[in-house]
Amino acid sequence: MLKFDVSRVLLMKGIGRPGVYLRKLGYTQGKASRLVNGTTASINLYDLERICLRLNCTPNDLLDWSPSDSEDDIANHALQSIRRKEAAVGLVALVQGLPVEKMQAIEKLILENIGEKNAK
Repeated sequence: MLKFDVSRVLLMKGIGRPGVYLRKLGYTQGKASRLVNGTTASINLYDLERICLRLNCTPNDLLDWSPSDSEDDIANHALQSIRRKEAAVGLVALVQGLPVEKMQAIEKLILENIGEKNAK
């Protein structure tokens, strides 16, 4: 079963109040709630594109697949690429308790990875 999971990306981006964030994007409280809770039955392509542009992600980042039954769990099937086996962890929460020295090392790695020339 495919599931739309915007909460995972919002958490990874450090957005602590996803419903409020989506309401600021213009969604009604009801629609924002359905999107955050994963209870939306469908999403139109305009909304999908709008969310992807704001979060700098792809539609695949917002989808989660889990096989409906064991017969659908085919090892090399393309849907395996959007199967989320681990819970999302926000980067901020992950590094928050680290010593500053380790945070600076992580910052340097991130800056090098995204192509910044002024890594500290």
